Amino acid sequence: MPTTRRHLLRASGVSLALPWLETFAANSSDAGSPQRLLLFCLPLGIFREAFVPKQTGTAYESTEYLSILKDFRDQTTIISGLEHPMVNGGHAAESRIFTGVPSNKRNARSLDQYLAGRIGQATRFDSLALSAGRNIFSWTDGGTMVPSESKMANVYARLFIEEGGAGAQKRLQEIGHGKSLTDLVRRQAESLGGSLSSADQRKLGGYLDSVRETERRLVKSESWVHTPKPKIDLPVPKDPASGAEIITQMRNVCDIIRLAFKTDSTRVITAGWFQQNNVKIEGVTNAYHPLSHHGMDPANIAQLKLIERAFFEELKLLLTHLKNDKEGGSTLLDRTTILVTSNLGNASNHSNKDLPVLLIGGRFKHGSHLAFEPGTTPLSNLYVSILNQFGLADKTFATATGPLKGLEIG
Repeated sequence: MPTTRRHLLRASGVSLALPWLETFAANSSDAGSPQRLLLFCLPLGIFREAFVPKQTGTAYESTEYLSILKDFRDQTTIISGLEHPMVNGGHAAESRIFTGVPSNKRNARSLDQYLAGRIGQATRFDSLALSAGRNIFSWTDGGTMVPSESKMANVYARLFIEEGGAGAQKRLQEIGHGKSLTDLVRRQAESLGGSLSSADQRKLGGYLDSVRETERRLVKSESWVHTPKPKIDLPVPKDPASGAEIITQMRNVCDIIRLAFKTDSTRVITAGWFQQNNVKIEGVTNAYHPLSHHGMDPANIAQLKLIERAFFEELKLLLTHLKNDKEGGSTLLDRTTILVTSNLGNASNHSNKDLPVLLIGGRFKHGSHLAFEPGTTPLSNLYVSILNQFGLADKTFATATGPLKGLEIG
């Protein structure tokens, strides 16, 4: 009988899926997997005139930012005119960019966490939330924010540095202690249910969802303690001393993204690019946030574009690495869907309409600019298409009305 991934799992009695192994590709019925998702948000917007083409379809003229990614034109789709209906408040919409939940409702699961719940069992980590400045984009079913990590040396250690025998035993003890605490908290909280008002019961329900999610993650962590971590030949990243060193931070984040995907440590990642104050970029003398509210002042726009160009240069470097990393008969870029967007369509006036969207890689048919009449199509329609591309049959997500028209899966 040919050796396949599924057969090996059955024979060994292991309940967790192995990482993707090239040895099994030829005989595996899931040789087309794994697929991965990277969500990137720029909370201070993307200057539209330098990003969105004036022409639609495949014959669009490349813009200043898209020219940086010209080598990946046939693997990118630009989408304009999308928004999250009933999500407003300018910067306050940041936390809902990947949830699509209207602003007058309690926030709920984000796209990354929903997908991680469906495919995360195959990897050591369901998902990673990384930050080059800030990341408040990942949310659980119960409306609890998933904390992000800005120190890439810490993420590197979690992914690749073994704890050793004593360390593993200590980790198991910590997990056991954590499970005991969550069990105690859950029992105490559930005992209050009958004496609470309806509003408090809803709050308690969300809290218990978070407790159960913590329990689940602890159980999963326990099952991976004795599984060797991947071996890599790259050094621990050096975290910048200041948040102003945004390019260094972004490069570290991208390095971790690549390594996490390449070693199949996770298949779902969110990341953010943000700095409230000054950034160390040549030619930039004003703070990033004030520059995003440029008021169409040419001097402010010129500096803002230097910051945003730096992001696209780092994105280009990441895409180049993913394209050069082979996995079976494909590349990591072929198997990674990357979404770059912002909660602000026009940062200068805090508009949450007509959001900038760049879709890269994965199994989509790329190469065009899809333009929608602003106010007619939810951004969550794109999220449905992304889920469908992962083989999920979902027809809706948040305020979605269906998959995004005009975006085909190859």
